[in-house]
Amino acid sequence: MDTGSPINALNGARATDSPSKQLTPFSCVVCHKRKVKCDRQEPCSNCAKANVECVYRAPPPRRKRGLDANGSVSQERAKSLKRDAAPHGSHTASRRDSAGEERSDERAGGSGRMIMKDGNSIYLENNLWTSVSNELPNAADVLGDVSDTGTENLAHDVDDEYTILSPPVTKKPLAELHPSPLHIFKLWQAFLENVNPLTKVVHVPTVQQQILEAMSDLPKASKELETLMFAIYCIAIVSMEPEEVERSFGESKRGLLLRYRQGAQLAFKNASLLRTSSLTVLQAFMLYLLSMRAFSDTHTIWTLCGIATRIAQRIGVHRDGSNHGLSVFETEMRRRVWFQLMIIDVTSAQSCGVSSSLLPASIDVQPPMNANDSDLDPRMTEPACEKQGPTEMIFVLARSALGQWLRRLSSGVSSSNTGPWANLSSSSMPLEEKDKTIDELEDFMESEFLRYCDKSIPLHMQTRLMVRSAVHYTRLMAHHPRQYQYQKVRLSPSEKSIIFESALKMTKYADHAQNNPVVRRFSWHTMNHMPWDAIIFMLSELRHRTDPEEKSTVWQLIGSVYSENTLKAGNKASTPLHKAIESLIVKAWRAYIGECNLKRRAPTPCPSIVASLLANAPGIPEPQATERAVEVERDTEPPAQPGHEFATSNYGPEGERFDFMMGDSPVDWNEWDNLLNQFQSSLADDTTYLG
Repeated sequence: MDTGSPINALNGARATDSPSKQLTPFSCVVCHKRKVKCDRQEPCSNCAKANVECVYRAPPPRRKRGLDANGSVSQERAKSLKRDAAPHGSHTASRRDSAGEERSDERAGGSGRMIMKDGNSIYLENNLWTSVSNELPNAADVLGDVSDTGTENLAHDVDDEYTILSPPVTKKPLAELHPSPLHIFKLWQAFLENVNPLTKVVHVPTVQQQILEAMSDLPKASKELETLMFAIYCIAIVSMEPEEVERSFGESKRGLLLRYRQGAQLAFKNASLLRTSSLTVLQAFMLYLLSMRAFSDTHTIWTLCGIATRIAQRIGVHRDGSNHGLSVFETEMRRRVWFQLMIIDVTSAQSCGVSSSLLPASIDVQPPMNANDSDLDPRMTEPACEKQGPTEMIFVLARSALGQWLRRLSSGVSSSNTGPWANLSSSSMPLEEKDKTIDELEDFMESEFLRYCDKSIPLHMQTRLMVRSAVHYTRLMAHHPRQYQYQKVRLSPSEKSIIFESALKMTKYADHAQNNPVVRRFSWHTMNHMPWDAIIFMLSELRHRTDPEEKSTVWQLIGSVYSENTLKAGNKASTPLHKAIESLIVKAWRAYIGECNLKRRAPTPCPSIVASLLANAPGIPEPQATERAVEVERDTEPPAQPGHEFATSNYGPEGERFDFMMGDSPVDWNEWDNLLNQFQSSLADDTTYLG
């Protein structure tokens, strides 16, 4: 029988040295598995060179992925689309090399490859790397992780990388920057109460044990763990009130945060942040980015979010671990990290006035499970059973659900108008359709989250406030006059009422979040989500409202919310946005007093923040401003221009024109958008603001 025939090749026969060898129509098993070119000889040159058996097997007939022979979704594919991941290793093929390092060959997750070693990972998906990764004798050669213990000689090589993060940090030994064991414990407790419920990027039982072990001998703590410890110190201090910091640690909030920032920067440098393949370092960097909102500008934070996103892509966090042979525990923690990272990126981008980062289409991360930390264990081999009702993840999952809704809503929007609010805030989508979609969102959030919330539990109350405010914000964006900026459209009274009611409710929730003792611990978070759009619209529309009680409520809310914000913002409250809003407050109050005098109605007591602004405003000082409000209106107000009928005075501090603030014409909201963007870019990196 001809030894070169396909029959012998299919049976795994070795080829002969016959000069009339016939090429097989497909690659040998070894070359196919290694994804290298096969010359289809018998044996092929690659197998002959490696001195291994060359076997040919016919490949199975090609079939569209996920479809059976009839073109329907196969049962196997349908199962893989279900929410719960299959048990570890059930739909991936993985192996360990001689060094105990795991390589996973992807089956359900595309053409990429995940390579793991000692908790570090790297994800390879381009043809060059995936084709040569099998050639390396040791997975560590692929990881190339410079954060290992034998890389001290690289310390000077990475100095330039960190100029993007901070100026040169102190040369003081890192161990000296750690707090005392007692203070470490207090900071950890503050983190658990104030920060962890809203982020959930670390597994508390695991990290707590690691910190306890490190406290006994801090100089021997791993570089990766030190980044996480200092990031926790920073965000814990940020989450505390200045008086609480003084009482607990005997030092100022400013001084402690400065020290821990230096420690965090040095720890990231020691762990080679920009080259890391450690999930722990990424978790630490995300917490540090959250802490930065207290002392840095949002443009810097957004740029650094780009670095965090690239690190996440480098280590494969953007791919679901269930498709790459990762453990159930690590898969779940990576899902938490990815979804929190996307929230940080979107919110920081929005603060900068830009759309969120363009992300690869290969992202297939499943949402985190509705499970408590106690349901997860690094040794688990089966997925945890998701719970019905509220868990520790309720706030994170509610935010994620809102984000997914926005992404679905904005899909298909032209690239010239990107961002999560693009479709909702566009006039191209009929208002009836917008309202129907928002109603569906509200019903979904009610059934999935809010009906389980207990108002006496801080996390549940914070979730309620966030969801309610977010729903009203979507309605505000759907009806906002900003969408008509190129159409010269004036809003009808009914439309203004819808916007006003949404703005009023948003401001009530903001006031509740700032002053309710149940959720006071989360004020570090709510301070970064001030309803500026709502406040601006209420003030500009207030004169057209007719209900005296409603007006009184608005002024009480403005007084409470704005005074709390300026108190916490410190010197940051002197930005152009604050100045413009303060001028608007002064004009709106004078108009309100004038109306009360005309109608012989007693005004609501003047809020202290308004009285302070009136005393410092140009023109008539208090109390003359109240007494002569009607005359001010009549004597100084020029003829009203279309779109500016609210204005009581066209000039603010130092002769600046503020007439654009008082109407709803397209130019008005463009100007306000510019001020909002200037406000975000004007924040300085100055810890003296922290009090």
